[in-house]
Formats: sequence, structure tokens, C-alpha cells
Amino acid sequence: MPRAARGGVRLGALMAVLLVLATLGAAPASAAGSEDKATRFHVDFELKADGSVDVTENITWQFPSGEERHGIERLIKVRAGYQDRQDTYRLYDMSRVSAQSPSGAPSDVSTSSFGAYERIRVGDPNRTVSGTQTYVVRYTLAHYVNGFPDHAELYFNLVDTSNENTYENVSATVHGPAPVDRTDCFYGELGSTQRCQSSPGESASFSAGTVAPRQAVSILASLPRSAFGSLEPDLREGAVTDSGEVVATGTARALGALSIGAGVVLPVLAAALMGFLVWTRGRDERYAGLTPGLTPGLTPGLTPGLTPGMAPGTAPGAGQQAQVVRGAAPTVAVQFTPPAGVQPGMLGTVIDETANTVDVAATVVDLAVRGHLTMEERDRSGFGHHVDWMLRRTESTREDRSALHLYERRLLDGIFAGRDAVLLSELKNEFKPTLDSVQSAMYDEVVARGWFRRSPRAQRAVWTGLGQVLVFGGILGTFWFGSGLSSMMAGSGYPVPPALALAVGVVLAGAIFWLLGRRMAARTAEGSAVLAQSLGFREYLVTAEASQIRWEEAQEVFSRYLPYAIVFGVAEKWAKTFEQVAAAAAAAGHTIVAPWWYAGPGGFGSFTHLASGMDSFATTAGGTFTSTPGSSGSSGFSAGGGFSGGGGGGSSGGSW
Repeated sequence: MPRAARGGVRLGALMAVLLVLATLGAAPASAAGSEDKATRFHVDFELKADGSVDVTENITWQFPSGEERHGIERLIKVRAGYQDRQDTYRLYDMSRVSAQSPSGAPSDVSTSSFGAYERIRVGDPNRTVSGTQTYVVRYTLAHYVNGFPDHAELYFNLVDTSNENTYENVSATVHGPAPVDRTDCFYGELGSTQRCQSSPGESASFSAGTVAPRQAVSILASLPRSAFGSLEPDLREGAVTDSGEVVATGTARALGALSIGAGVVLPVLAAALMGFLVWTRGRDERYAGLTPGLTPGLTPGLTPGLTPGMAPGTAPGAGQQAQVVRGAAPTVAVQFTPPAGVQPGMLGTVIDETANTVDVAATVVDLAVRGHLTMEERDRSGFGHHVDWMLRRTESTREDRSALHLYERRLLDGIFAGRDAVLLSELKNEFKPTLDSVQSAMYDEVVARGWFRRSPRAQRAVWTGLGQVLVFGGILGTFWFGSGLSSMMAGSGYPVPPALALAVGVVLAGAIFWLLGRRMAARTAEGSAVLAQSLGFREYLVTAEASQIRWEEAQEVFSRYLPYAIVFGVAEKWAKTFEQVAAAAAAAGHTIVAPWWYAGPGGFGSFTHLASGMDSFATTAGGTFTSTPGSSGSSGFSAGGGFSGGGGGGSSGGSW
């Protein structure tokens, strides 16, 4: 301890250690008298001819030292399931409850229902007790003795499995209207067949020694059937749940009908609601009557969208109007240039409604093409072939930032973070916060440009999130609450388990919200126009022919359009076109200048190598950007019928 203190242990930790040491030091002296337990527990049973049982419990209780206690409590089981019937339970009506304390402790009695049990509290809530006290608790249980053709039987849990205390010197005696001719005794955890001591006679005796918490003692006493009356059990309509509550048959059927109905209706309602929302809000808007990719003429300075005083379904600008409808646009025409002012990252976001890592990586390449950084491909040492990229600032990165959008500035700041050069591999495990910030800014940007009314991610998140909650909630709820719900509706009588029907319905409804919620991100008419132009430009990148490209413009065109080709996944096709351009130019004695912003291990190499390298960069960057440090009533005498905890009723308890 002194060494730890000298090492700078915080005061809270020091106090905790001192407390543990103090507790350990005090334990030997106080352990013997601190346990809350029964040091003696003896029960007398007087069986009556009508099947009732007078029970007298003689208890010596040791209260824990240093803690306030008022007395003892007994939990007597008075309700139990009956055979395999799910619409009937058995009642052992309890009456004539009394208590006294030979040691002089307060012995006031109060009773209350506690699930399948009746709770008997002995003591005064305004007075405390300590040390060791003795109590005598009496009560009568009606209709308890079981009747069989050849014998009558008492099968009682002397200590119930719900017991949470230690019981020492456990014993019992059984008297009846005739001598007890056969006995048995079991103890241990629920289901144990380990026997304890018992002997029949005029007064049958039982002894089990010490019983630990969560262990039970069950006694069986057989008497002649002729010594009793009818011995009909007191059966009531309803079912006893796992928690001991009684559910009437009518209630169980109503709950079952409600659960099955909900299991059927919930998916139907979910499908109807999501179908309506997807049809009315989840489909893209577009300008009717205009060629895909075109928008109504705009007055200079106005932003796409409705202006005050204009009716829905119209678009502003120079007296032109266009009706806005929902639905897929017709086939687009080839566009020879990307949409004006639409950067590759924005184009990728509007195409698939997601600002993914490919869009961010393509933005890095686009910033390089625009002069804000250079990219040098390097071979890394080590086993196998590893490629890395050195990213370097240019002067324009420091000086000219006014033309950059917020997401581009955040991206550059996150990559360099005050340094002039960095290897892509050095960003591993540290770039994820920057990526999240960049993606958030990209979503804000597409909303600001009027392509979406809300962030596509936010539009999807509400419904997919609700779906996930229902799916996982339905599955987990089945494990956590399925047993309890099933027991509540056990007597409903339906061929399909109502709790299962409800769980399946909730999961199906959640799956519908989850799947269809992905379609809730919808573009505005302006966004659909940009999409049409983008898809038309993709057709050009795929179908462009070398003969259409002028040699003197080849290097600039290749570099400028390469980030878009990366977003579309056609960089290799775009590069092959320029290999043909370069070959034709070389045959005519013309040299196409290599891109200034890129350098390979052996120089420029070729357009195909550069495109392949940029594809590899986008893939590697995607993994690097997202990496985080944490990512690297039968007879007990029948064959097999008797066991500990198997009695129809029983008792347990402790102090309060």
C-alpha cells in the first residue's frame, strides 16, 4: 500500500483499498455472528381427515449483526399448477395464521399475497430485533393432502427452492388420523434425488441437517386412504404464471386473441404504412414534360425550389413553370461533361444517396487534380507486395481555400493536420473522426444545393432505426419475456402459441420498416435532374472513343474526369481509352504529357497503371479512413416421482 501511495494512486482508489483491507481485517471477528440464517427449523404437521393440514413452525433465527431487522417472514406456497392442465390451478387456502415469540421478540402478524405465495410477516415495523430469537408460526392449509386409490399422501417442500438463506438443524414430524406407514425425504437443488433421514410410525420423523440457499427439502408421508374423506383438490379456473400470478381462463383467452391479432395486424399495418410512405415520399421528384437532366430556366441569383407566393408543383424562374411529379425518369441521354459545378464526391452522393468512402477517396484524387496536393505511389517493404501513397501539400492548399467547400476543407485539414506530407498508412486508426465529419458535411451540402429536402442518411435512419428496434426487440423480448407471456396465456386454448405469434409479428413488422425504410431517401426535382446528367456522363465515360479526344487536351481531360470514373467504378475502362489516344499520338510524333500531380515507383508508367493505382488507392483509403484502434399432482412415491423441490406447496423465508 505505501508503494502504491507513493506511485500517485488517486484518493478514491486509496480509500477503496483501505475499505477492503478494513473489511477483510474485520471479517474473522464478526463472520460467525453476521449471517442471516435459521439455526433451528422444525415443523409439525397435523393432517386432518378432510385433507387440511395444521402447520406449526418452530424457528430459531439468528439476525445479522450491525443491520436493522424487525422480525422474520415466511413465504407459504398456496397456488400451484395442476398436472398438465393449462386452464386450471390448485389452491391451498391458508387460514388461522398466528405467531408468538418465546424469546420475547415482537410477534405481530401481517399477511399479503406474493405471487403464488402468501407472505406472513412476524414482527413490529416500529421496533427492531437483534441477536438470536425464537418464533412459533402457525397456519392451516386446506385441501392439501393428496388422495390416491391405495393411499393418502403429504408431499411438502419443508424448505422451498426459492429459499435464499441457510437453514440449520432442519427437521419435521407428521401426525395424522392414522399412523404413517411409509416415508421418504429428499434434499438438494431442484430435481435432486439425494435422500435425507425419515422414519414412519404414529409420529413420522424427518431430518435433513443443514440446507444451503437455493436448496430444498421435500418430505413424503403415506397414510391409509380409509383414514380420510374425499380428498378432492380445490381446483380453480385459470393458470399460474412463472411469477406465481393467477390468470383466469377468460383473461388468458383475451390476451391470447390480442397477441395473435397483434401478430397478424402489425406486419400488415407496417406494410401498408411503409408502402404509402414509399409511394408518396420515398420516390424521387422530377420535372414533368422536360427532358431528363434539364430544369426550368432560373432567374439569376435564385436557388432551385419554391419561392414565396408560388404554388406547389411550380418552379421559379423567368416566367417558366414545370409540374413536379414523382416517379422514375425516362432513359437519359449521353452527357459529354459532368454536371456543372458538381464535384465527384457530390456526384457519388446524389447517385446512391450515400456519402461513402469511395466518394471521399475520389474527392482526395479530385483535390490532387485541382492542385491542392500531390500523390506519390510507393512500394512498402515487408512480406509480399504492399503499396502506400505519400500525400504532399501544395502551396494552393495553404493559400487558396475560398473555392473549397466545407467538406473539402475538413478533408484536407484531417489528412495533413498541420504537416506538409503524410503517408496514407499513417492515417490508420486516427482518421475515423475526420471521415465522420466529412461525410456529415457532404450530406449537408447536398441538402444545401437543393437535391434533397433532408439528409438522405437522416431520412433513412428514422425508419430503419425503428425497424432494427422492433426486430431485435422482438427477438430479445422472446428470450427475456417469452416464458412469462406464454405462462400468462397458457390456458388460452389456441393451436398457435400466442406469445410466439406476437413475437413473429413484431419481428416481421420491424423487418418491413427496416427494408423499406432504406427507400425513404428521395431526391427533389433538382436532384433528379443532377442524377440524370450524372448517369448521362457515365455513359460517355464508358462509350468514349479515342478518336473523339484531341491529343493536346488528353492529359487534362483524363485527369479531370478520372475522379468521376473512380466514383462510377469505370476507371479502368476510361484509362484504356486514353492508352489508345496515347498510342495514336505517339504514332503521329506527339507526346502526351504525364499528369503532374501523380508519380509512380518508376515514373508515370501508363494511364492504365495510374487508373489502377487510383482504384487501389480508393480501396485502401476506404479501409484506412474507417479504421479505429478497437477494430484491429402425481404421487411422490411413484417411480421417479420424488425429488427435492417437487412438493405441491412449501415454505421459505428470511428476516425483514
